[in-house]
Amino acid sequence: MGLFNTNAPLLSDLNLLFQIAIFIFLVVGFLVVKLRRGSMKHGALMGFALVLNTVSICVVMMPSLLSFRGLFSMPFTRPAWLVIVHAITGSLVEILGVWLVGTWTFRRHEIKACAKKRNIMRATILLWLVELFLGIYVYVILYLPI
Repeated sequence: MGLFNTNAPLLSDLNLLFQIAIFIFLVVGFLVVKLRRGSMKHGALMGFALVLNTVSICVVMMPSLLSFRGLFSMPFTRPAWLVIVHAITGSLVEILGVWLVGTWTFRRHEIKACAKKRNIMRATILLWLVELFLGIYVYVILYLPI
């Protein structure tokens, strides 16, 4: 029995809370730049969120994906498709995040170069939000009695 009285493993419950906390970091990072509080703070918050997300992927999500029996035994079911779409979206978000934070890390003081990537940043944040909601939906499908 998990934290939320579901059939979810405790690690899945904790990861769900962890992902919501990561998204709060992203929102704060977005607000920092929107309120013109500094691109360094914005980059640091986004980098921290990315590191937390990477840890979550490596420690919880990848092992969970690889052990998801329904993915390989029943690949055409709704849960399997949701997991696949969630994994693809999450991978794209992670790749974009690593690229954005990586380029920022090596060019911290070139604000104009960073500002040119604004549309990619916005798309990444929107994809991250979609991925978060997909993850919550996967959690509901797998662990809540519906």
